[in-house]
Formats: sequence, structure tokens, C-alpha cells
Amino acid sequence: MRLVLAVVGLSALSVVSVSCSRKAVVESGPAAGAAEATARGTVRRLGSEAAVRTVLQDEESVVVVVGDYEPEIARAAGAQVWVSGTPASSEYGPALQVSEYKILSVDGDVPVVGILAEDDSGFFIRKDDGSEVRLDVTEQLAGQLGAKIWVVLGADRVTVSRYGILRD
Repeated sequence: MRLVLAVVGLSALSVVSVSCSRKAVVESGPAAGAAEATARGTVRRLGSEAAVRTVLQDEESVVVVVGDYEPEIARAAGAQVWVSGTPASSEYGPALQVSEYKILSVDGDVPVVGILAEDDSGFFIRKDDGSEVRLDVTEQLAGQLGAKIWVVLGADRVTVSRYGILRD
């Protein structure tokens, strides 16, 4: 691992670059106005009840997740996640003010992420790109219409084998 210091405007940005895609790394992005950075790693919830924080973590580094998407990312605890945003600081160390995120895998499986919806043909997830993925859902999941969810599909690519609620 190498530590690189990049100066953006009047502020110094600490950028950690690691070649392994499973690391919780912060990588610099294009320098246009505020610096953009990305990070990826396993979502963890750390701390005691009074000071719980969401982080992306690997064996060597931790990046604190902050911003409007933090509650959604927190609900993906244990998943491998990629985030993009503006470097920030926190009382717990290097942080990223997240403006975008993608769940890369859940227990090694690539999930489908989107809003659960229903029409005359049945249930589906409407992904961010507007595409739809048809689903066979449990009664419990059917009660989550309108929620942002992740699902891992079975071999038939329709039956939901696992799911999580990211936003009610």
C-alpha cells in the first residue's frame, strides 16, 4: 500500500491507493472544484450505542461513511460496496461524504438493487437506470412496495433467495 498526498486547492487530501478491489480504499477522482473520491470495502457498523458509525473496512484501512446515503449503506452491513463522493473528516478518521453508491456483492453474490413495485403482471424492481427486473416475492417482501431494496435471485433469475431493505 502506498500513501499519496494530493493538494486540491488550499486543502490537502490524503489518498490511499491499493490495487486490490476488496480493500476499503479512497482513490482520487477528477479535480474539478471539490475533489471527488471513491472507496470500496465491506460495510461495517462500529462503536458503542452512543457513537455508532458506518464504515467501509478491510484488514488494513477504514473509511467512515457520512452524508445522506449513510443510513442506506448502513443497512447493507456485511456487503461489499463502492461509494463515490467528497473527502471529509470525522472524529473517527478519514471520511467520505457519499453522493453515490453501488452494492457490489452480498456474500459473494451480485444483487439487484432498486425500488420494489407491482403492476398487473406482478412484482418487479425498478433499477436506477429505469430498467425492470421481474420477481417472485414472499408475502413479507410484498409488503415493502415502494421500498429501495437489494435482492439476490435464485438460479431461475426470478425467485428472490435473499433480500434487504435499504430505505423504507
